[in-house]
Amino acid sequence: MTDSHEPPTPGSEPAVFRLALREAPVPHGSAAASIPIPRAGATPQAAESETPAMPGKRSAVQEADARSDSAQTAEARWPSRLTVAALVAIAALVVVVPLRASSTFLTDVTQLAAFCLVFAGLWLLTHRMGLLSVGHGALTGVGAYAALHAVNDFGLPPMLMPLAGFAAGCAVGALLGIPALRLPKAYLALLTLSAAVAFPIVLRQLDGPLPVTLDGEFIAPTWTGIAPNDEHIWEFWLVVAWVAVAFWLLHGLLTGPVGRALVATRDEPTAAATFGVSVYRLRLAGVSLSSGLAGLAGGLMLIPVNFNDQSLYPEELSIKLFALTIAFGSTAIGGSRLIMTVPAATVLVLLPVWLVDRPGWVTQGGWIGFLKSEFFLYAALLLVAAYARSRRARAVRLYEA
Repeated sequence: MTDSHEPPTPGSEPAVFRLALREAPVPHGSAAASIPIPRAGATPQAAESETPAMPGKRSAVQEADARSDSAQTAEARWPSRLTVAALVAIAALVVVVPLRASSTFLTDVTQLAAFCLVFAGLWLLTHRMGLLSVGHGALTGVGAYAALHAVNDFGLPPMLMPLAGFAAGCAVGALLGIPALRLPKAYLALLTLSAAVAFPIVLRQLDGPLPVTLDGEFIAPTWTGIAPNDEHIWEFWLVVAWVAVAFWLLHGLLTGPVGRALVATRDEPTAAATFGVSVYRLRLAGVSLSSGLAGLAGGLMLIPVNFNDQSLYPEELSIKLFALTIAFGSTAIGGSRLIMTVPAATVLVLLPVWLVDRPGWVTQGGWIGFLKSEFFLYAALLLVAAYARSRRARAVRLYEA
């Protein structure tokens, strides 16, 4: 990385900026239009050979370069086979599980789908922006509170209440990010942790100790063929539809220029500012979007349960969310992709259910009971992720050497 007071030397810019320069539009007829931009790592001889000998014709090197760029673009446009297989499996489960599962289990799976959005927001913050948040459990509660009172107090249709949760999450995330992002990165984690600790107390003061019931219900339309006593199936499909649309929009956003700019602010913030990227504003927008996804999930969680309570969002929830994001967001285990949200949400929601169904598992005393506790399983998962990541990093270093 070059000094901020000196112009970068050719070839010293990060790869993302060399790509941006290569794809930047050049006015027709300008002097810059005739300057060839060499590929990364190209020798001077290769760079000279890329200059066209005659106008309108391209050399063999340029033809090979164009084919390589086309192949890379096609590879980036289409998902990998593993991602396609995972999406097909998830689609099959979305159709089959509601028709065969009990209402209790389907409610848990509906909560699982909503939590995928929380993990998506944390994945965006942690792995795309290089920031840390230990308060997304509280932001989920903020979204649930806003969605419930938007229906009860302002008459918002229940079908649109997740949008109120999204708006509230974005607003609170921006309020937390405005002071924290002007300080070192650790301050955002400390501020969100404080919010996670304070939120149950604040919610208790606002709503009282008793749960607040949602003044609305979700009745399946007649064209669905769902019986009135099977409303949990319709609620599950509603939540899955919201999650699918949110994931589609988020994926489209992150695969475009905004996603590349976020990576640039994470890896080379000084170089990003040099190329005209407003690092602070972009980070603030990313924090707000990440918080909004948590708020959207909070609004969706009201659909299967129809009530809100301060006991649903303890500070332990935020710590679990952060730990699972680090574990499954690792490139060694879950892969640094949005698909990691599914196994992370599965562990978060179904592991406590599995432990409750086995009372003899955790009631044993001594070391046996400790090893079977939920938090020890989280710690073991983090240790495995750290070990796998270190092994992968060591293999990469040996390969490069």
